[in-house]
Amino acid sequence: MQAATTDFSRTRAFFHVPEGLTYLDGNSLGPLPRKLPDAIDRMLKDQWGEMLIGAWSKAGWMEQPERTGDRIADLIGASRGTVTVGDTLSVRVYQALGSALALRPKRKIVLSDTGNFPSDLYIAQGLLRTIDSGHQLKCVPPEEIDSHIDDEVAVLMLTEVDYRTSRRHNMIRLSKLARRHGVLTVWDLAHSAGAKRVKVEDANADFAVGCTYKFLNG
Repeated sequence: MQAATTDFSRTRAFFHVPEGLTYLDGNSLGPLPRKLPDAIDRMLKDQWGEMLIGAWSKAGWMEQPERTGDRIADLIGASRGTVTVGDTLSVRVYQALGSALALRPKRKIVLSDTGNFPSDLYIAQGLLRTIDSGHQLKCVPPEEIDSHIDDEVAVLMLTEVDYRTSRRHNMIRLSKLARRHGVLTVWDLAHSAGAKRVKVEDANADFAVGCTYKFLNG
């Protein structure tokens, strides 16, 4: 992981950007790090090629999700050993929401906002249909979230930063309010991790998910 710098010409030199192109779409897929092709080539030839199945242990493939998770932990305000990498963001949202609902079996409301990332809302709708236990996905305007957190809500599911407007939810304040009412929180950090300072432990968030292909150059 490269150290932070405000020397943007030096930062730009870390990446391959086609000549004559101004690339501003780093939120979905950042430019290719110059060192990455050689690193992948070494992995393919020296690890997979020479070690075969033994690479899982000899090259540390088995521990890679936790090692990478520890590096991400530093970026989201979490302790090392509490973050792991695996599956896709959609799968992780599904798993986190499903786990949270299982921990609040008597409550039937999933609270979110109308500006939430569409995929997250589709995932919630699909999960609630699968569970088929009378749950409701309740979406309210972002600025009204506070007034709808009450003792009937099972899970508060929000994306910290709106990718369209850059509106940012106050994770610490909302998580504290949710906890006061016994509501579990599921935070999507896809549009904040790597772009801004995130503090999941300060917020005492119950679940947090994200992706590596936006601002983490993964």
